[in-house]
Amino acid sequence: MMDFTLFNPIRQLEAIISNIQPKGKYFSPSFDVEKLAFYQLCFELSPKHFCFWVKDTTCQQIIWVEEYALPILDDEASIVDNISLIYGSHEFLKSIKWHSIRIIIDSQYFTQVPLAFFRKDYQHRYLQLAKGSALTNQEEILCTVDDNLDLVHIYSVESELVNWFSETYPLVELQFAHLTDILVDYATRSTKANSGLLCIQEDSFLLVVTSAGKLKLCNRFTYKTYQDILFYVMVVCHELNLKADEIMLRLYGQVEEKGELQQLLEEYIKNVHIGDQQNTTVVFEGLSPNKYIGMLNL
Repeated sequence: MMDFTLFNPIRQLEAIISNIQPKGKYFSPSFDVEKLAFYQLCFELSPKHFCFWVKDTTCQQIIWVEEYALPILDDEASIVDNISLIYGSHEFLKSIKWHSIRIIIDSQYFTQVPLAFFRKDYQHRYLQLAKGSALTNQEEILCTVDDNLDLVHIYSVESELVNWFSETYPLVELQFAHLTDILVDYATRSTKANSGLLCIQEDSFLLVVTSAGKLKLCNRFTYKTYQDILFYVMVVCHELNLKADEIMLRLYGQVEEKGELQQLLEEYIKNVHIGDQQNTTVVFEGLSPNKYIGMLNL
């Protein structure tokens, strides 16, 4: 019998995604689905990546972590097409009894504007300058204010995604933030030294440079080889007048301790470390907390 799924794009998509299994799953025996009212649900997502964790607000412990690699869709598809199908078979994600929900977005387009110069009426223009082109009708602009740095984080997110979360959790307050918001906040709070925080991803990396607790640079760079990453780091250090022996580099994301990237950077920069999680207690064997950036400011 002929399989008509091959000729139906929607059925084909469902067949692929419905078979997705978590690439990482960790949970504590203390997790209790009857206690969701005491748990905070946190998401970190991009077009290629979907991760969530559950924090028990009574003890500030992370008690569940689950991560998925998302199939690459065509340009007209939405990330909602992926995660809604994951939700369809999940045991507790759809509940509306959560204490609170935080959603960390790793979207391509973002910028920061000093609070003193920020005008809400101009937020589209700020982001268009960063993007280099006009925003589409499918994009929504969100902003978060960093009062400690007198800074406004501005970023775009799929309108469909924002609406989907609002409809999925109608009774829970949703807190959105951009991944760079988390990185900048952690980088400036965790050290007063000259510091570079790198978040390594599949084909790009985020670089946050701080000095004396002040933000000097936040940008995304694409790369093909680790030599490309080294090149950008050295150029940034030169432009900011930072010597290689005066800066501490912390590596997060898709990077292994004493791996090829760390060894390459150490040839030119004295102080290179796999990033730590100062405020997060790791309770799962095999979990590498430096890979989960959104946990940095828990």
